[in-house]
Amino acid sequence: MRVFLIAGEASGDHLGADLIEALRQRNPAIECYGAGGERMLAAGQRQSLDLASHGVIGIWDVLRQYPKYMRFFSQMVRDCSALQPDAIVLIDYPGFNMRFMDRIRPILPTAKIIYYVSPQVWAWKPGRAALLEKRADLLLSILPFEEAWYKDRAPKLKVVWVGHPILDRLLVSRGDDRDDEGLSVALLPGSREKEVSRHLPVMLRAAAIMAESRATRFICLAPNDRVAERVKAIIAREVGCAIDVRVRVGYSATHMSRCHLALVTSGTATLECAVAGTPMVVYYLVGPFTYFPAKFLVKVPYLAMVNLLLNRAAVPELIHIRPRPAEMARAALDLLSDRPRMEKQREDLERAIGMLGGPGASSRAAKEILDLSY
Repeated sequence: MRVFLIAGEASGDHLGADLIEALRQRNPAIECYGAGGERMLAAGQRQSLDLASHGVIGIWDVLRQYPKYMRFFSQMVRDCSALQPDAIVLIDYPGFNMRFMDRIRPILPTAKIIYYVSPQVWAWKPGRAALLEKRADLLLSILPFEEAWYKDRAPKLKVVWVGHPILDRLLVSRGDDRDDEGLSVALLPGSREKEVSRHLPVMLRAAAIMAESRATRFICLAPNDRVAERVKAIIAREVGCAIDVRVRVGYSATHMSRCHLALVTSGTATLECAVAGTPMVVYYLVGPFTYFPAKFLVKVPYLAMVNLLLNRAAVPELIHIRPRPAEMARAALDLLSDRPRMEKQREDLERAIGMLGGPGASSRAAKEILDLSY
């Protein structure tokens, strides 16, 4: 059996690697091809392109690199057409993968197309549900409310909720030993170098303001060595030795579980904080070309996944079009000084994680793909 997988971001690369391993546990003879990142390559994917290392942020970045992505797109169509896979698994990355699905379906009408991780059609671009219904054989959902959403709007599309794969990776002791270590704050500026370049300078300025009020140790977490080198360069440029910032690579939830608070870029890292039971302030710096159209297009009131799951503002969200480190520092210090509020947020994080379906998502996803393809 041949499977062609495409993932275009660090988070999708992680999902894809977990899925490849789960597929091979069920069928060691499976051959995996396509595009992803270093994790999928290590899991055994035969890659023609490291797509995950070319992540973009915002509308302007997409437009600026459009010719490059068109070349990537054409290459993926050629490679998949030549391979004639039994199944095509498209992992998140809707700007690329939705178009790929629409192009490849007429070329390979008998291949099974599986979309893994629903595009956030419930937040914006609900019209994408019609394309999924038309082109995909199966949608594997990782959020509990998505099945019902699609049932009402795309009833012919087969949707299976498999749970969230983050619970397969993050097994953390929930015992609270934070008080014995002094005040420590985690900085999570993102999983891509461009995200880090945008968010980390603001976080470091906020950290410096916090350190003026309370003696604080900061731990900046990076997903891999490449991003860690970028983190170290920004720290040297922004703060030098003015504050204590340590850089750690990998094992993010373990490090976060030892911190009292996290300043975190909106994304999967907010769920990692929730698994670790670490209260957080969520931050995102977005350009005006993205911010103002999004104000009219986005249909949900929250950005952080914890808030979306609970349908209320359980964690603070700061969405800015220009850096405001003082506001971030104030939000963090206010939260740290309010013990009942910190405890309430920990309870909310526990409740949100309890909604994600328990461990085993990758294995359940692999089973659905194999059941569909045979």
